[in-house]
Amino acid sequence: MGVVTVLAGLTLSPGTLSPGIALAKPGSPPGPPAGLTREQLVERINRASGQLEGVIERYNQLRSDLQTTVAQINVLKRQIGPLERQVADRQAKVGVIASAAYTTAGSTSFAVLLHADSTRDVLDQLMVIQLLADDQRREITSLTRLRQEYVAAQETLRTLITEGRAQQKDLATSRAKIESDLATLQRWRTHAFGPSGSPPHANARVGWVKPEVTGIPAKILNFALGQLGKAYRWAGSGPDGFDCSGLVLAAYKRVGKELPHNSARQYDVVRKIKRTQLEPGDLIFFYRDLHHVGIYIGGDRMVHAPTPGEKVRIDFFDDLPVRGYGHVT
Repeated sequence: MGVVTVLAGLTLSPGTLSPGIALAKPGSPPGPPAGLTREQLVERINRASGQLEGVIERYNQLRSDLQTTVAQINVLKRQIGPLERQVADRQAKVGVIASAAYTTAGSTSFAVLLHADSTRDVLDQLMVIQLLADDQRREITSLTRLRQEYVAAQETLRTLITEGRAQQKDLATSRAKIESDLATLQRWRTHAFGPSGSPPHANARVGWVKPEVTGIPAKILNFALGQLGKAYRWAGSGPDGFDCSGLVLAAYKRVGKELPHNSARQYDVVRKIKRTQLEPGDLIFFYRDLHHVGIYIGGDRMVHAPTPGEKVRIDFFDDLPVRGYGHVT
């Protein structure tokens, strides 16, 4: 299969890699389940919000995986063209060598060589002909190596394209489900909490004093605190809204540090620390599956984007099940 044919097999549009905000437009999401008291509805909302946040973080991970696949495909596309030209150039030189050898030697072996059915047969025949000079045999060896690299690159490209197609399909399915679930959850929230869709929260800023920090921690805190009141936006990393890992990503990007847009993967790359080692700007991770993360701001508090339907705010981090703490190096 030619390179052009292989590369035509996958189309990755910019929309594939962009957040799924307002993509799907469900017709009429169902109202709250019948027969529930307000307290039961609130409990169900909280449970559904946490589950949906986990789904969103997995979406972020899948989107990151697709971005990696696309980057790998682009690298191979840039490499495979010149490699193909090198193979063609070496094949032409080997053809000249074979013709010259036939002219000078006139042996039956060269007649067999020139009537071989494939390039591979040509190479096999040429490698056993001892009349060729050392520099001629080096040309043949070089062609063999280049062909092997070219075939391997094509196979890798086909594998990546297949993988990318599967990731695209999973991403589209996940986006549609998230949009549908968000619409349903918002309908429940409006029913339970009124037009704001959000319950009242204790103001964790009361009694909190902003720590006196400088340098990188100060920049991270200033950015994170500057986002207070902005909406939770799934797959969002600003400027208008954030999900939990998107807020962390954006804050650290301000100080030149690149983090994955996924809370579990952020946990993978930080240096693990103890609670007693927490400093402003460090990260706190929650739940067994690590589907939530916040930025420590001192006084047992954090800034975070809580769940769908909420806004970026300050909370006591002990209100959620802590899984671990991390310092970004």
